[in-house]
Amino acid sequence: MTHHFSSSRAPSRFYAALLQSTAVALFLAPAPLLAQDVTFEDDETFSLGEIVVSARRVEERLDETPVPVSVVTEEEMGTGRTDRLGDLTKATPNIMVSDGDGASFVIRGVGSQSVQGLGSEVGVGLFADEVYLGSAYAAPIYLDDLERAEVVRGSQATLYGRNTIGGAINLVSREPGEVLAGEAEVSVGSDGYFRLRGGLDTPLSEDGRWLSRTFLSLTKQPDGISNLPTGEDDLGIKAFSGRFTLMGQLTERTELKFTLDGENVDDDGKSGWAPLDLALNHQSDLDYPAHRDNKRYGSMLRLDHDMDFATLTSITAVRGFDQDWALDGDFTSGPYDPANGAYELQQGQIQDQTQFTQEFRLTSNNQGDLRAGEISWNAGLFFMKEDYDGYQFYELASVPSDMTSRNILKLDGKSVAAFGNITYQASERLGLTLGGRYTYESKKGDLEVASASGTNFYGTPTSGRADVDFTNFSPELSVDYRLGNGGLLYARAASGFKSGGISQFFDANGDVNTFEPETSDTYEVGVKTPVFNEAGWLEVNLFHTDWQDQHANVFISDFQRVTANASSATSQGLEIAFRTDLSSDLSLGASYGYLDATYDDFVYTYFSSSTGSNQTVDYSGNDIPLAPKHSASLTLDWERPMANGLSLIANGSYSYRSDYSFDPVGAYRQPDSHIVDASIGVRGDNWEASLWATNLLDEEILSDYFLFGGNNFGIATPGRKFGITLKSMW
Repeated sequence: MTHHFSSSRAPSRFYAALLQSTAVALFLAPAPLLAQDVTFEDDETFSLGEIVVSARRVEERLDETPVPVSVVTEEEMGTGRTDRLGDLTKATPNIMVSDGDGASFVIRGVGSQSVQGLGSEVGVGLFADEVYLGSAYAAPIYLDDLERAEVVRGSQATLYGRNTIGGAINLVSREPGEVLAGEAEVSVGSDGYFRLRGGLDTPLSEDGRWLSRTFLSLTKQPDGISNLPTGEDDLGIKAFSGRFTLMGQLTERTELKFTLDGENVDDDGKSGWAPLDLALNHQSDLDYPAHRDNKRYGSMLRLDHDMDFATLTSITAVRGFDQDWALDGDFTSGPYDPANGAYELQQGQIQDQTQFTQEFRLTSNNQGDLRAGEISWNAGLFFMKEDYDGYQFYELASVPSDMTSRNILKLDGKSVAAFGNITYQASERLGLTLGGRYTYESKKGDLEVASASGTNFYGTPTSGRADVDFTNFSPELSVDYRLGNGGLLYARAASGFKSGGISQFFDANGDVNTFEPETSDTYEVGVKTPVFNEAGWLEVNLFHTDWQDQHANVFISDFQRVTANASSATSQGLEIAFRTDLSSDLSLGASYGYLDATYDDFVYTYFSSSTGSNQTVDYSGNDIPLAPKHSASLTLDWERPMANGLSLIANGSYSYRSDYSFDPVGAYRQPDSHIVDASIGVRGDNWEASLWATNLLDEEILSDYFLFGGNNFGIATPGRKFGITLKSMW
């Protein structure tokens, strides 16, 4: 089966929306704020000049980047603060990140929240040192040894190796230092929490041309979920990770960077899924001997060659993950009673994914330094090959593992893309950027439903094969205007693309289940400007996203689902971010996001094998899952120098999310949440000691939820935690 798809929209609609956004932007410059007469000492002037981002694939200052991007710096990361991938939710407006078994990223309501299965792709791209991670399961749990984490909001087409419909998360690792140096950190906390991390920078040549860095991390983190049948704690994560980086100069014009990394995560608990009343009380009622073993690994070779007029970059990478997990299939410890429909069940999945990516970029050397009438440009080629082999199983607990009912998917995918943009500096203040991306993708899949036990949980044993391919062109256009006070006004229109594919299930008519791509069109306008006589910095962004042909799970029996292009949706809203130094000791950061994300059209009819008749559901008008209407954050960082070179340090953060649903049905909504974290400590020249606490209010928040057999099940995030961290640098 072959499908061809193009998401090109009528140019009149695409560019008309941009012009309308630009007109709105002219009214956004906060003149009243700029005129405020606030008195600060000279050494208290606020500056973002030290925060450098690479959201547009060139390093530039955050205040000069004409895209909506939030940055979590190295100083803001660590134990008790932004430590896990999921903690990015607390620091960024209009984003939801779940870092459980298979990370889920949702930005402005756009992501992959409704589809989880074998070989599924993400709607928000995750990039580690500019390498695309093709599976949600390949995402690391901890933000270890990073220089910064960037959250780029909105469709991305012309700068990244892989297209994204919702945005991108860039994890930028620390690079080796030029002198022999190291650091070590140990943390202990409640419920047996333990973490040990260390890094070492080692110059490999006397002239400083070759440098290396080694980083290792060991973490034991119980989640405090009590298993009632056993009296033990579930979800006891044991994680070991490491990274080696080598950097050097091959010639005066050519630089090399090589990385090797891996993460091994084991969990021998019973898994935390439980009925909601137990889950919200950090309890479970599971009796099957569950386990979960995840291995993630990869290597990258980057070459940058200066050609005077441009820089040629080559990024070659291999990545993969292996997973083996099993858990209680009925989510209870109920008795085996077939006469009344009660069974002891097991379920799980085995996965093995590898990917090879090659990206070439040619970037003009005058990025960010244009005079009136000059141009800069960027052009790239991207290739990705993915091999996937996995199966899910569902079976009576008494059946041996090699005889379980299972659905099997073997997938071979290829993606080829050409992308680029050109910027014309029309005047000293006005810049215009036009870009585009052409993508071709093909996938081949072999499917099989097997049941050696004869229980046929996934249906009658069968097999099939499908071939699909897709094409897409995504344009992008932006305008930016430098304000006289050093601020920036910008407007942007961009298209995003997420590939279609092959799921692990068969349609009700017996055909292999295939689905078309998703697309998104994003229109936004924003301003970044100093305020209060340059004592603070303000960012305001308005956006509107049309999301077409959204992938959705459609259940055709209790154990069988297919993926369908079942819906279209609209996401629109507002984002505000503010930073300032209140004094030489105290700095403040605040953000707010407003989001209106709903399904425009979500109606589908299917034949249900369990009822023997056609069923129709209509979710039109419902909220998109994982899209709270309001999100806000507030951070305070304080440092007071003392005698003998010591400093008192403290920080606190508050994060708010209004209620939201987990699925299109919306039968259960997570109530409003208020997360408060805090720490206090002492810092010396080469050491630091701090006390920290997370979720001080002990809020009851679900990290995941699903409706099964008319019952609500969920997993709760950790409750209140506290501990101590000791750091040493030399």
